[in-house]
Amino acid sequence: EKTDPSGNAPPMLRGGVHLVDVKKNFVVLVDATKGLRKFDFDTVIDEFASQESVYRSTTMGLIADFINGYNISSIVYGQTGSGKTFTMFGDNEFNLNGTDEKVPSSWGVVPRSCYEIFKAIDYRKNNLNLKFDTEIAVSYIEIFGDSVTDLLREGKTCGQSKVAAQRYVLDGASEVVTTSLSHALCLLNDGEKQKRKAATAMNDRSSRAHSIFIVRMKQTCHTGVSHTNRLFLADLGGSEQLKKSQPFHSVNQEQSNYERKQRTREAVNINLGLLALKQCVEALRKKSPFVPYTTSKLTMMLSTGLGGNSKTAIIVCGAQEQRHGPETIASMKFGQTCRGIFSLTAGKATANMLHELLNNINERIAECEENIKKYERWEVKEVLRPVGDGKEELRKVTVVVGAEEYRKQLSTLIRQKLELTGDTTESLYSDSSAIEGFGNAHIYDLGRKVEQSQV
Repeated sequence: EKTDPSGNAPPMLRGGVHLVDVKKNFVVLVDATKGLRKFDFDTVIDEFASQESVYRSTTMGLIADFINGYNISSIVYGQTGSGKTFTMFGDNEFNLNGTDEKVPSSWGVVPRSCYEIFKAIDYRKNNLNLKFDTEIAVSYIEIFGDSVTDLLREGKTCGQSKVAAQRYVLDGASEVVTTSLSHALCLLNDGEKQKRKAATAMNDRSSRAHSIFIVRMKQTCHTGVSHTNRLFLADLGGSEQLKKSQPFHSVNQEQSNYERKQRTREAVNINLGLLALKQCVEALRKKSPFVPYTTSKLTMMLSTGLGGNSKTAIIVCGAQEQRHGPETIASMKFGQTCRGIFSLTAGKATANMLHELLNNINERIAECEENIKKYERWEVKEVLRPVGDGKEELRKVTVVVGAEEYRKQLSTLIRQKLELTGDTTESLYSDSSAIEGFGNAHIYDLGRKVEQSQV
């Protein structure tokens, strides 16, 4: 080993996180065996970021896709004590009476997602004349090895096998229908009280199992066409090494033997579930024809949100301390593997529903146009028009009458169609300012009114 003239050893890079660049979205870590390692991500967030910025960067965009009919997953991954549960939930008590109230700054991804969903539903109901109903139901489950429990029913077991548990959850047996944000938050609070937690050497309130908060949305249009999709918000148990987390640590010596076995079993179950998830992610990245979702109950529950017609965000939490370098590098590698997965979401069910709505509107527009042709006629009327100096004269004018109600219906249908397609009335013309309403068409937002001076 070389030394400088003073006899001291040259400075060496410490292990762990060396650089976090939130502008260029990369992280540099020091690997004890490979030296500096750079990891690129879609978004990098440092420890000073607010809960709101984390939500906006990771999950907010996916909530819009969820409202539009996609299956969505937002999964937080990392070692024990790296901040996963705080990222997903924040404070443990969630209270808000409605979407008109301000979201507390401490809220994590899960309560913010609930807020955003009900806010979107309220906006649709109050501002858009869309003829379909929306039903929201939530489930809150915890996966511990091969056991799946229903946190909204005081820890009731969900089925006795992998297939039975998945059917129990996805068929709706674990769901609670909710019609308001406040009710959804109450259910979230109730589920939090049932979660399996314990103290370890790395985290005073370590989650000892995987938990998934599931939001199911069913949208039914007045024609009878319906579409159901789900949002999976998963707080995975922390990957851990027993020698570091010491999950068997107990303050009460009398219970130490029992807790040693229990905490060790919990750690093994957590790591087995994460291993199964890694295998599925690797298969998806390689575009393998077979993805081993059935390896564990965790991957079976998440299968709907990971493959096929779905979009997923993986939030990787890493500890920056030097002693946690190897675990943080493993978490970063998992995140980069996930980043290499791309799938073309078909969105067939959503497209079919939109196609049905547009076809129905187009048929009604055609019917209105036929009725307008049938009943609309010209009539001559006498009206007083100002001629200056406070005087008026009687003039004969021709106006279109006989189909006023059909004109109103046509205007409403056109607005509905534009709302579905995302267009505006101005986009229908290259220069909408030059379009003048024909007769009294301006009443229905079809062109601008002709001024009297132009008559």
